[in-house]
Amino acid sequence: MSTLSSRVRSAVIVLLAAVAVIVGAAHRGTPEAAQAGEAAATDVKAGARLLPDVPTSATAPVPEVNSAGTRSLTGREGNTVALTFDDGPHPDYTPAVLDILREYDVVATFCLVGPNAKQWPDLVRDIVADGHVLCNHTVNHDVHLPGRDRGRIDDELGGALDAILAAVPEATVPFYRAPGGNFAENVNDVARSLGHTPLGWSIDPGDWKQPGASRIRDDVITSMHPGAVVLFHDGGGDRSGTVAALPAIIEALRDAGYEFVVPAA
Repeated sequence: MSTLSSRVRSAVIVLLAAVAVIVGAAHRGTPEAAQAGEAAATDVKAGARLLPDVPTSATAPVPEVNSAGTRSLTGREGNTVALTFDDGPHPDYTPAVLDILREYDVVATFCLVGPNAKQWPDLVRDIVADGHVLCNHTVNHDVHLPGRDRGRIDDELGGALDAILAAVPEATVPFYRAPGGNFAENVNDVARSLGHTPLGWSIDPGDWKQPGASRIRDDVITSMHPGAVVLFHDGGGDRSGTVAALPAIIEALRDAGYEFVVPAA
């Protein structure tokens, strides 16, 4: 009897060991499956992470209007913020941005590059039809424009304006934005002669460097202040990160009591 019991115990131990091996193998799976599981867990944690607090009384890092006449704040009372989008329109990213702005009933300013406005006039019309505001961002996005002669400056701003108005003849273009943010008095004078207010910004999350949606979102939220003008891009490269970050940014700012506006011209 004792011999039989020993054999039974041995059999049970072997069986349990085999089960443990099978279960362990099933849990471990392939290295690829393990990596996928870890990545999914990381994604879940990232998605569940609390957003940073939105400042509501911070001081703006730039003057409302500088000595060259460039406006960098909204010029509106209260906790206001203006969203601006450069280098478009683009057939992939501009419609996606417009869909989000429409969903949240947010108005924005689009700084258009001449050739893109000429190539995709329907997108220019969509921007205007949705109630957004237009901005001249020159023809060739020449960051050295202040050092060019007057004729070249006239061509850069005048050519972009012509391309925009060819798409939307009845629209107004109240703003000019300097390529690379290189505003200068000589170019601003030409912009004003065309009816544009030079429009800078006070928050730049660096979305043009493609840092990822979460970084774009957090940079905007933590840098927020009343009167902020935020620089985004809907053209000039892969702007999927900007599109992905936009809903969370809008929701966080609105929850904090910010009003989305167009800057004063």
